[in-house]
Amino acid sequence: MSAPSILVVGSMNMDLMMYGISRLPKYGVSVKGSSYAFLPGGKASNQAVAAARLGAAATLVGRVGADDNGHVLVNALQQTGVNTDYVVVDDEAQTGLAPIMVNRHGQYVSYGVRGATDHLGEADVRQALDARAFDFVLMQLEMPIETVFRTYELAAQKNIPVFLDAGPAMRISLERLKGIAIISPNEAETEALTGIPTDTEANLIRAAKHLYAMSTPRYVVLKVGARGALIFDGSTASMIPAFKVNAVDSTAAGDTFSAALVTQLCQGKGIAEATLYANAAAALCVTIKGTINSIPDGQQVQDFLRNYL
Repeated sequence: MSAPSILVVGSMNMDLMMYGISRLPKYGVSVKGSSYAFLPGGKASNQAVAAARLGAAATLVGRVGADDNGHVLVNALQQTGVNTDYVVVDDEAQTGLAPIMVNRHGQYVSYGVRGATDHLGEADVRQALDARAFDFVLMQLEMPIETVFRTYELAAQKNIPVFLDAGPAMRISLERLKGIAIISPNEAETEALTGIPTDTEANLIRAAKHLYAMSTPRYVVLKVGARGALIFDGSTASMIPAFKVNAVDSTAAGDTFSAALVTQLCQGKGIAEATLYANAAAALCVTIKGTINSIPDGQQVQDFLRNYL
């Protein structure tokens, strides 16, 4: 079987990772961390790398600035096998930057300056879609919202299924995304979209039904951290449990999950099996500090599943 062709659309930025943060500071207060690192990131970059490492032919549509960070980002993506032919170097904008604070439990909070990603538009997406055939489009909300909508509409015109990783957390109208293949928020994103807390499985099902009613996707897939993932197909909800690992950094885990699930679906797997695989890929990701460097390859995921199950 040939490698599935996946188009990823969205954000590219340099991540400033700060580790060992004791607590989130209030205004005017400094807190101490233990180390820091500059690492290539952005949700789209992470997803494209994950798709490539997990067996797909990954193409990225995004924008960087004509600066050192942009150069480092593009080189890092190319080294992992991502096709960057449709990454635009924007002479009038900086490459995005995301300071990310990670506490001692592996949980993180990030702050984003999108930079060149704010200029990502329909023409950038159309160029890639008109030039190549794709099996799936993967996108997020880390770009102008009109570009999100137009990406879906352009893909729909070509009968290409679309996966929306609905992060970062925000409230948007899903009317223009009706019929999308998959919408997949995490806990915070689910609550932002629906107003429903995600503290119990009953509330997760309520939220999934609400999202389904708003967007009528093929599937709603809620990413719920250590609990796993909940799948809803319009009639039945099922919980796919997470794998227990020693989490040190959850950055890029959600992006790895999304790319893994899409890659598996393209390879003919059912939604439950694909979600289990995605849970395994995300579990491996959280055991390593960093962003794209923490994303596993397909052999690592297979070995993990073989040893765990």
